[in-house]
Amino acid sequence: MLIEPEAVDYILKSGENVIDIFEAIEKKPLVLSLDLLKSLLEKPKREKRVVEIKEKGEEFKILKDVTNRIEAGGLDGFLNVFRDRYEKIASLIRKRHEMRSVIPIKRINRHEDVAVIGIVRDVRSVRNGYIAEIEDEEAWFPVFIPKDVDSAIVNDEVIGIIGKRKNDLLIARSIVRPEIPIMKKKNGALDEYIVFTSDTHIGSKSFLEKKWEKFIKWLNGEIGNERQKEVAKRVKYVVISGDIIEGVGVYPKQEYDLAIEDLYEQYEEVAKRLKSVPEHIKIVLQPGNHDAVRPPLPQPAFEKEIRGLFDGNVIFVGNPCYMEINGIVILSYHGQSIQDFATTLPGLSQNEPTKIMREMLRRRHLAPMYGGITSIAPEREDYLVIDAIPDIFVTGHVHTTAVENYRGVLLVNASAWQSQTDYQKTMNFMPDPAKAVVVNMRNLMASIMTF
Repeated sequence: MLIEPEAVDYILKSGENVIDIFEAIEKKPLVLSLDLLKSLLEKPKREKRVVEIKEKGEEFKILKDVTNRIEAGGLDGFLNVFRDRYEKIASLIRKRHEMRSVIPIKRINRHEDVAVIGIVRDVRSVRNGYIAEIEDEEAWFPVFIPKDVDSAIVNDEVIGIIGKRKNDLLIARSIVRPEIPIMKKKNGALDEYIVFTSDTHIGSKSFLEKKWEKFIKWLNGEIGNERQKEVAKRVKYVVISGDIIEGVGVYPKQEYDLAIEDLYEQYEEVAKRLKSVPEHIKIVLQPGNHDAVRPPLPQPAFEKEIRGLFDGNVIFVGNPCYMEINGIVILSYHGQSIQDFATTLPGLSQNEPTKIMREMLRRRHLAPMYGGITSIAPEREDYLVIDAIPDIFVTGHVHTTAVENYRGVLLVNASAWQSQTDYQKTMNFMPDPAKAVVVNMRNLMASIMTF
């Protein structure tokens, strides 16, 4: 394709991603003119594909979650999920320089270097490596992956493979994942704060009531040193990433751990406690596996009967959810699949969740492994694909506190408000509770408050 010099200058000055621009052109012209380029840039970017829902004022937007969009439906729904996953992630892999000559799996020939993209339908350990069966929409093929090439292949992830066919195997020379690019650090205009926390488990005998009350007192500016009180005045949002209540019947013999036995009464207690949060602070509530929503991912926001218990400063989102606060894009996900990663990939532990969150970003998927601990619902599309890159990625679920920066994305695992239960001991949960991660919206710097 030829490109006009004026169009080149326009691209350089605009700072736009050139690959995205060329990907957006359906019918490739002989000459890319300045006028054509401008018309392309005016269209919504293909990778974001988000629905913006204005809620509670201009500063907050729900960009994408499954709430009010559920279309679950048997086998067809599962086919939709996996086809959508393949298409979205394969399109990201094709943008990688080394995958520029990718071919369909059915065209793998003998004695020829090839680049293919497939979804892993099975992987098993063999001597000196792994055998993975990969498939696209037309064919499948077995691949031998030496241990020194990659030892972190999981079922149902979408990968690129560069290798050469030998007999009835493709011998992998390298594995290409969609990964995320290194992001420029975002600087906002407001010296205000978002507080991230999770897993309140209200209704449990192990709920850390006194420590929670200290947290509320800090938000009200009643405790802390002068700097901490000044920060509290500037807190605009509190995001609670799932397991708002203890729930009922979530695990064996849970009834012995309950301080409040009725599910609805547990939410009434949450609403009562959140009334003590200052009115100028908006509270974002997201469900988790203990909450009264469907168990499989993605989970919608709470039903109307539960939402009606809360004041107007509470915002309800699904799990996972892309949201935007004052221009900062946040991917909030309760984190059910953290345990799947920890039990599948060597060297990972649920007590070091940010390492697992890195693996999610590398694969551009929150829960690739179907059939594990995390159940997946059949839907119209795969809402667990990380198709837009967030500024902040927050999880909960494993009751620990961790903060890390990965390629420009702030990773947060947002603590809990429950001491270790006997059941958690059997799951090897090592809680680091009663903490809140406080993020400055101006520079995305994070600090941890301990209560």
